[in-house]
Amino acid sequence: MSVSIPTPRYVLHFSWKMEYILLILMCLFSFSTPWNNASDQQSLLALKPAITSDPENYLANWNTDVPFCNWTGVTCSPDLQRVVELSLTDMGLDGTISPVVGNLSALEKLNLEDNLLHGNIPVELSLLPRLWMLDLGDNSLTGTIPSSFGNLSALIEFDSSSNHLHGRIPPQVGMLAQLKRLYLYGNQLSGIIPSSLGNLSNLIQLDLRGNRLEGRIPARIGMLTKLQTLRLSANQLSGTIPVEICMLTELDALYLNKNQLSGTIPVEVGMLTQLDTLYLGHNQLSGTIPSTIGNLTALTDLRLSSNHFNNHIPSSIGNLLVLTYLVMSVNNITGPIRSEIGMLTQLKWLSLHTNQLSSIIPSSIGNLSALTILRLSQNNFTGHIPTEVHMLTQLRWINLLYNGLTGKIQDSLGNCSQLERLILNNNQLGGNVPIELGKFVFLERIILDSNRLVSGSSSSLNFLTDLTNCSNLEQVTMSHNNLTGTLPPSIGRLSSGLSVLQLGYNKIRGNIPKMITNLTNLTYLDLGYNLLSGHIPSGIRRLHKLERLNLGGNRLEGSLPAEIGGMRALGLLDVSWNKLSGRIPGSLARLPQLRRLFLHHNHFSGMITASLKRCVNLELVDFSHNDLVGNIPREFMASLVNLQFYLNLSWNKLQGHLPGEISQIVSAQTIDISGNKLDGMIPAALADCIALEHLNLSHNSIEGPIPDALGKLQNLESIDLSFNFLSGTIPASLRKIKVLRYLNVCFNNLTGRIPEGGFFPHSTVNALFMGNEGLCGPQKYFVPACPKQGQHKLSLLAKVMLSAVGIIVFILCSLILRILWRQKYSRVQFDPSNFMFRRLWHPKFTYKDLVTATNGFNETNLLGMGRFGSVYKGILRDCKVVAIKVLNLQNEEVQKSFKKECKILGSTRHRNLVRVISVCSNPDFKALILEFAVNGSLEKHLYPNSNEEDVCGFNLGECLNIATDVAHAMEYLHYDCPVQVVHCDLKPSNVLLDANMTALVSDFGISRLAGLTNSMDSLTTSFSLRGSIGYIAPEYGLGGNISIKGDVYSYGILLLEMVTKKRPTHVMFVEDLTLQKWVRSAFPQRVADVVDSRLLTNVNAEHKNYLVSFIHIGLLCTNESPQERPTMRDVRRALEVLKTTFIGGTTTPSYLTTTISDLVCHTNTSATAEGISDSQSSTY
Repeated sequence: MSVSIPTPRYVLHFSWKMEYILLILMCLFSFSTPWNNASDQQSLLALKPAITSDPENYLANWNTDVPFCNWTGVTCSPDLQRVVELSLTDMGLDGTISPVVGNLSALEKLNLEDNLLHGNIPVELSLLPRLWMLDLGDNSLTGTIPSSFGNLSALIEFDSSSNHLHGRIPPQVGMLAQLKRLYLYGNQLSGIIPSSLGNLSNLIQLDLRGNRLEGRIPARIGMLTKLQTLRLSANQLSGTIPVEICMLTELDALYLNKNQLSGTIPVEVGMLTQLDTLYLGHNQLSGTIPSTIGNLTALTDLRLSSNHFNNHIPSSIGNLLVLTYLVMSVNNITGPIRSEIGMLTQLKWLSLHTNQLSSIIPSSIGNLSALTILRLSQNNFTGHIPTEVHMLTQLRWINLLYNGLTGKIQDSLGNCSQLERLILNNNQLGGNVPIELGKFVFLERIILDSNRLVSGSSSSLNFLTDLTNCSNLEQVTMSHNNLTGTLPPSIGRLSSGLSVLQLGYNKIRGNIPKMITNLTNLTYLDLGYNLLSGHIPSGIRRLHKLERLNLGGNRLEGSLPAEIGGMRALGLLDVSWNKLSGRIPGSLARLPQLRRLFLHHNHFSGMITASLKRCVNLELVDFSHNDLVGNIPREFMASLVNLQFYLNLSWNKLQGHLPGEISQIVSAQTIDISGNKLDGMIPAALADCIALEHLNLSHNSIEGPIPDALGKLQNLESIDLSFNFLSGTIPASLRKIKVLRYLNVCFNNLTGRIPEGGFFPHSTVNALFMGNEGLCGPQKYFVPACPKQGQHKLSLLAKVMLSAVGIIVFILCSLILRILWRQKYSRVQFDPSNFMFRRLWHPKFTYKDLVTATNGFNETNLLGMGRFGSVYKGILRDCKVVAIKVLNLQNEEVQKSFKKECKILGSTRHRNLVRVISVCSNPDFKALILEFAVNGSLEKHLYPNSNEEDVCGFNLGECLNIATDVAHAMEYLHYDCPVQVVHCDLKPSNVLLDANMTALVSDFGISRLAGLTNSMDSLTTSFSLRGSIGYIAPEYGLGGNISIKGDVYSYGILLLEMVTKKRPTHVMFVEDLTLQKWVRSAFPQRVADVVDSRLLTNVNAEHKNYLVSFIHIGLLCTNESPQERPTMRDVRRALEVLKTTFIGGTTTPSYLTTTISDLVCHTNTSATAEGISDSQSSTY
């Protein structure tokens, strides 16, 4: 029997006796060696079949024809020819590790790194007692780490990183007393870090990153006194950073980032004086960054981002003189950047973005001459960009977005010749776009949007020509500025690699140059919301990589080019708010990636082409406010299976039934097909649209019942079915919709009892039922009360008898009253004041009474003056406070029309009109006695005198209340007053506020009166004056006749004035700039730039959409063309919805947008020619 004795690893010095013994042992070896050689060879040959793929034939020489010690990757000991090393790294080998590897009993090194090996790690590896290096990294091994590896007592290095191992780290690993390097990163190991790792007293490097380890970091880690690198990042570790780690004084790299660690950084961290790298980012650490961090003078890389650190950056940071990377972004750090940061002269990367840093950017940053990356975005920095920054010639990135920086972008920025990215968007930078941009030959991205930049004195955007020198340019974003002029033809010579060009929301005019189609690598082109005109250029199909095209909000004309169908990568197409006409091209069906399609507010006509059914990826479709006709194609509706946001076909001329295929839109949040000519019934299959939140089918001719199945739509927040011919009852199933906040079924033929329970008891103003004669319910709904349960109906005979008696009594009373009336008026001549007394039931006042009431018309009682007279505060004999308007009889128009005005004033009664109490009239004096508004005029609240307390404190809710009150009054004057009245001088001084801050419109009977005509929109008057400067409708200046649409214009100015606190006659509005144009230039993204700061402080993020909608109404009312303005009835309805939803706080921004868009729903269809001839106007 042969005996195998391991070959000694070192030489001993023996005596002659020991030499004799050694000779005997060598003889024994001579007999044992052939067997061991054969055994190693057999083991290697048994390993080879487990390798199923050897693409480079590295193992081709593994055969008996070649001595196995010469095989690829095999190293044998020189004396005994035993296999001591097997290294098969980076050979692309696929297969498993055969368990026979455990038979290579002399093996010291096994390296199978960077192959495609899979399967489990064989436990037989633990039978290799001499193994000191085991590297299985970068394979696809699975299973667990064998606990028997604790037997590998000679192991110095163990690497099984970047595999798919799972399970726990076996505690037996702590028995490997000789271990110096342990790499288990990039697996799926779970559980806790075993505290037994603290026994590895010789460990130098420990890397467990990128696993699923959890729990606390064991304090016994602090016993690894020789540890130099500790990587535990990208796990799920929690708890605090153990202070024991700070005892590892040999540590030069500590990576604890991307965990769930909490608490503070231990102040003892300053003891790690050898530390070169410290990564603590992406945790939940908090508190102050300790000043002891300044003791880490060897630190070159410090990263603390994405935590909850607060307070200031410690001044001791200036001690880290060799620091090259400083990253503290995404925290809550406050205060200024300390000037000590300028001492870090070797700094290459400075990232402090997304904090609460404030004050100015220190000029000491100019000392960081090695700086390449500067990221200070999303803070609260103010002031100018320091000129010292422009001296940093190595800078490649400057990112200062989302701050409050002001001033200009200096030309000296051109010194940063290595600049690749310049990102300064969302600040308040002004001045010209610097021409120095053309010097940045390495420039890749320039993002300057949402500032106040202008394009200089030139009529063309010449900076675009300068940018043609930047051959690496990939992105140009300058939207939301004040750029003017035209797009130069040189735009087509921008970098061939340009993928993003955004110039939207400026004031760019002229045509879109055809040369822009040379930018064939564009993926995003945004020219929306400018003043562009002309046609969409031909050849646009050359932009075949374009994914997003935004041309909306311009003045483009002509048709939508059919060649757009060749842009097969297009996912977003927005040409809304233009003047495009013609048919919707069927070639859009060739856009397989199209997801968002905005064609609304144009003049498209014809039918919706059924070929659009091929656009199966559409998520959002808006064809609203066009002139589309015909039926809604069933195929198109059925194809919208991926629609996720909304379908808007409202305010067209579509007809026919609502297709049952609407049930296919199961993911849509909003469906709006209002304002069409649809008939038929609401399909019950609509209940399959389970994600639906907003449904609007109003203003159609839909009939039949409301489907009971709508109660299944549990996400439905608003339903508008008003102005149809629906019949039957309101389904009780609607009570089951828990999130329903708005229901409008006005003006239908519904009958029966309004359901009780669920949404209905809490709806109040959010549910509208008027205009349905057959409905009954609670009084709050403004419908008749329902008969009580058990109440007996009158018999037919009783009804007939009661009706007959009622008719007889009515006839008798009428005859008596007529006789008395004639007797009374036969003795009295008409007097305006008498008329007012009978109408208003107030006593007559003499001139002496009014002199007494006003203390002789003393100036201290003067409330205001206007072209029609003066208003005084008066106290009557009964101590009642009134306003007395003394008319200016020098104005001949007032003298002539007084009798007519008294008739109008006597016939008007509305809660939002100033009430006329009485009149005083004689040949030389005429006055109106009016209700006194204790809170004065709206003007005094908007513009208090310098010696008055600043009373302007309106919040958005109060603005909505006042605006709605005024809209009610104007609607009454235009439509519901016995004689139609045009105000013609609506302005803040003519809006008064009573004790409850209810708005009262005044001067409506003095400013303008008009006869009742056949046209509700067209009036004429003998007055030559037509309002106050700034509030006068533009058509009046062109000789147009007075109309109610002129009042709508004045009302719009009033709304804009309320939110901006700027008079339309403000000194800033010169030449072509007006209040409404100024507001329109900032709408909608930058409304904060024009809204009064005090109002803005009371508007939270949730209410911003309501403010935008409020401004939108004002802009719609101030359209240049009277035909494009809504009516006061439409305005009042929209404001009611806005006010209601603001109070309830339940309506989504998309629904608000739809609601406001409905303002112009009748504009095109109901608009008539403004003004009529004098011969057509009726008289009183």
